[in-house]
Amino acid sequence: MSKKSLILLIKIVVSGLLLSWLIYSFDWIAVRDIFLTAEPGWLILAGVFIVISMVVSVEKWSRILRAEGINLPWFQLWKVYWIGIFFNNFLPSSIGGDGIRILLTGRNISNIAGAASSVIIERLLATVGLALTGLVVFPITDSNWHVGWLFMMLIIVAAGLLFFLMMGRIPAWAAERGGKLSGFARGFLSHGHALRGQKKMIITVLCLSVLFQLTVVAVNYAVFRGLHIDLLSWWDLVYIIPAISAIAMVPIGINGYGIREGAYVLLLDSYGVAGSVALGASLLFAVMVSFCSLYGGILWLANRGMAVDRQCIS
Repeated sequence: MSKKSLILLIKIVVSGLLLSWLIYSFDWIAVRDIFLTAEPGWLILAGVFIVISMVVSVEKWSRILRAEGINLPWFQLWKVYWIGIFFNNFLPSSIGGDGIRILLTGRNISNIAGAASSVIIERLLATVGLALTGLVVFPITDSNWHVGWLFMMLIIVAAGLLFFLMMGRIPAWAAERGGKLSGFARGFLSHGHALRGQKKMIITVLCLSVLFQLTVVAVNYAVFRGLHIDLLSWWDLVYIIPAISAIAMVPIGINGYGIREGAYVLLLDSYGVAGSVALGASLLFAVMVSFCSLYGGILWLANRGMAVDRQCIS
């Protein structure tokens, strides 16, 4: 068995064990009753916030692409982003959706390296925005200091990788050798280097990343209100939801399955939210995001016949 296969197997086992714990530890009749009493108006509002979050995400990505000298129509990026979200939810890794974005965009512009650079930089700035959102309200909430350290670590790692990419220094092996891999590395780093000196763009995208996190908080706020959970204030959720997202990023499971649900249960317990209620909120949030992402699946199916050429997202 290869190392990659072994890592995937371990992640599957971890997610399976966590999901098994959740399945056998909670009163599923209570969870069912929570769903049955949900208020449709709040859930519709949650869906609206999901769409708004996508608008913010596409705007972030488009700004990075333009800064790298890559100009694509906004609506093309809109379609590609939705397709990526669809694959995020229905592939066993959130990286899968990013790979689809890179593939579709790179083929459309004949520049895989530039597409990859834009997606990774957008991801890194999103990670910094997530951590900053949680840290801003950390001092005024009943926060867990372990999560605070996780936020700090995410900022340090993401900012360090951003600095490396924007330095644009070509590794010796890539500079001296030919071939597709070294050519990709040179192109990738050259696009990152193009962002040096564009502080205004970086700050703007970082602010949009924080706005995106607030829209995710708003989705959860609407879900919680729809489930009649009123023990949490807006500011509590501004800390809790980024904290859950940060914990779900720990690479020990498949696409955060089991980890995310467990984080909901553990973090909300300190606020007096029953485990079955927290689990119900987590599942409803996941179901709503997955349902909305089906739009990306429709776009994918509509364009699959053209997915192998440069017109795949036109």
